[in-house]
Amino acid sequence: MTRNETILSHLKTGQPITNMMATHLYKITSLQEAIRDLRSEGHVIRTHMEHKNGKRYGRYTLQVIAGSDTAQASLL
Repeated sequence: MTRNETILSHLKTGQPITNMMATHLYKITSLQEAIRDLRSEGHVIRTHMEHKNGKRYGRYTLQVIAGSDTAQASLL
C-alpha cells in the first residue's frame, strides 16, 4: 500500500490524523505531501489547526460528500 493509500484508508475510518500520528502509526514523515496529493486527486480534506503546549499543528479529516463512493463518517 502506498503512502497516499495508507493515509486515505485511515481517513476513511472517520478518524482524524496528525503528523505525529502518521509517524507513529505508519512511519510516514511526509503527511503534508500526502494530504496535498490526495486533495489534488479530488478528495476533500479539512485542516483543523490545534494548539497544545504552545505549539500549533494540523489535524486532518476527510469531509463527507453525500453520494460519494468514498464518503465515510468524519469527525467534523
